[in-house]
Amino acid sequence: MRKVLFGSLAWITILVLLNQGDVMAAQKKQKFYQATYQMENVTGRILINGFVVTEMDGKNGTGTAVLNPWLIGANELTAEAKKADPAKPAALTFGVSEMQRGDMVSTTDKGTLFSMEIKNKDFSAKGQASATKQFKSDLDFKEHLSQAGQAKEADVLAYAQKLYALFVKKDAEGILREFEVKIKDYAQAFGATEAEVRAEMQSYLTGELFKLKLIAIKPGALRAFACGPTKKIWHVMNGKDELIKAKAPDGSTLQTEIYIGLLDGKLKVVR
Repeated sequence: MRKVLFGSLAWITILVLLNQGDVMAAQKKQKFYQATYQMENVTGRILINGFVVTEMDGKNGTGTAVLNPWLIGANELTAEAKKADPAKPAALTFGVSEMQRGDMVSTTDKGTLFSMEIKNKDFSAKGQASATKQFKSDLDFKEHLSQAGQAKEADVLAYAQKLYALFVKKDAEGILREFEVKIKDYAQAFGATEAEVRAEMQSYLTGELFKLKLIAIKPGALRAFACGPTKKIWHVMNGKDELIKAKAPDGSTLQTEIYIGLLDGKLKVVR
């Protein structure tokens, strides 16, 4: 399964930053949307509004993914599945739960908002199957995700290299300026303040990522893939790696996904 560092899971630390009074105030209004899935002999991925939020590795098990930052009001959740072993039966159950802050989280939940099942008989002769479900959410980030302008891939890659240079220089303030859209949206998505999200991002950069060795951009390997609800958001990759990936002496890595969009005529990191 895919592990995302400082992406959808950043809210876990953000919650710790809130004092009890903030939590009580936010609890009355903040909703969390979580995808859950149970898989048997399945590889594939789950997407929300065209963004991959989790990948499945073929092992039997369960998983979850927080959807809040990827929601656009009228949403579409899609599961794309393939049999890991074509000779064995496969199944996938997935759904979405709508929760309030403080609710118990369980990977075995099938979805309180909706649940869908792909059974063994639903897989094609090639061992593939998919299912899609639309649902509505109170959270709505279409201004930055589905209403972004049409950017050229060449311009996106040029911007990505400038962004990468800020990481090379360990310019936290410069990075945070480029992340201003993400900071604003994450604050709304998780019931925090922009100051709290900014502090969390800065802590991640200076306390973790900057202490590791940044993996260099491979010549000719930089690519931008159009994704999202209108295919106008660009996910930038360095070959098979994320644009921003750093390696520790023990071989472990940290990586940050970079999604870029054209907003008000300027390229910005949107996720």
